[in-house]
Amino acid sequence: MPYDLLIKGGHVLDPGQGIDGKMDIAVTGTKIAAVAPGIDAAEATRVIEVKGDNRYVTPGLIDIHTHVAFGAQTAGVGMGCCDPDQVGVHAGVTTVLDCGSVGVASIGVMRWHVIPKAKTRIVTFVNVGSFAHTMPGFADVAKMEDVDEKSIASAIAANPGLINGLKLRMVGPVAQEQSEPLIDLCKKISRDNHIPLMVHIGDMRAADYTKASAATRYLLNSFDPGDILTHLATPHAGGVMTDESRTVAVPELLEARARGVVLDPALGAGNFGFDLCRQQADIGLIPDTISSDLTQGGRTRVVYSLMECMGRFMAAGYEVKDMVCMATTNAAKALNLQDEIGALKVGMEADITVMDVANGKWKFIDTVQKEFTGEKALTPVLTVKAGEVFNPDWGPHPWGWLPPEA
Repeated sequence: MPYDLLIKGGHVLDPGQGIDGKMDIAVTGTKIAAVAPGIDAAEATRVIEVKGDNRYVTPGLIDIHTHVAFGAQTAGVGMGCCDPDQVGVHAGVTTVLDCGSVGVASIGVMRWHVIPKAKTRIVTFVNVGSFAHTMPGFADVAKMEDVDEKSIASAIAANPGLINGLKLRMVGPVAQEQSEPLIDLCKKISRDNHIPLMVHIGDMRAADYTKASAATRYLLNSFDPGDILTHLATPHAGGVMTDESRTVAVPELLEARARGVVLDPALGAGNFGFDLCRQQADIGLIPDTISSDLTQGGRTRVVYSLMECMGRFMAAGYEVKDMVCMATTNAAKALNLQDEIGALKVGMEADITVMDVANGKWKFIDTVQKEFTGEKALTPVLTVKAGEVFNPDWGPHPWGWLPPEA
């Protein structure tokens, strides 16, 4: 038989390919072999029938902000990381970006222990705090010397293909008091090593909003095409809006986007304000991607899953198609992997997500504990990663995947 797997009869939604309708997807080995209506089931060794009016087949979802350095930290100390497959292939997600969970002193754990054990594809950004160990404290950079340029360059050279970018969190005294030299140093390392820089904005402990805003504006002017600003809708100091009414974005943000800087919301347990998200949507400040910023603790409170984060954005007025585009086409481009993943195209990796859209009245919460409701929620049905089929686990809530009913 020519095909190993046939996903048949589903409503295929691939905004990047302009596909929105009934279609079959055939897989041979690890690659997509055919995308067409009416593929004969007799031609496949295994057939999965997709049924349901609210069930969609999409490219494998990509979460470009997670923390999955599972086992790299001591339990009970610092920020716990997720099992990559629990938030990956068992959650409808085929690719995750680990955003600086470890610095260069510990990055080897990703290469030798985390990535080889995972079925989920893991892209790795190293923490610029060169000797940070899974973000043990509030600030990764306690002093400028913590950003060790030579060590980072040495780690990149010694681990070809492992370190795909740098991660800086603009939090803590050094980030606020020495923001310009810190940004300049990180950008130098990024440029010298030809990798992008992702920067977390939003410092909930910053006392000086004016100083934090100035640091973010300097950062935006320093960004190169392909760099990533994460926590677009943070309600904390250092955000991207100009005034208390939050109706205007700082001009540097729009200029950065025009240069090709990626705007990512990364909801997380501490950096997503629903009202701000909705206000940004009202003025047309639309993020390029959607991501979770999942941690071990975040999976059981506030964040829960990438799909629940997508539900929050739909409560703010976005459509299912918007979410799928952000988590597939746009995310693949942000990772410079658009030729490998993020689309249902013949010859590409057979990464596929099947999800349900549940209509109802769902209760969500943002990171400042504001409750709000939405009419749609997403749940995973099955995941195909490189041709291998995975079922979802129970889900992050005691009752499963759906958020609580309002």
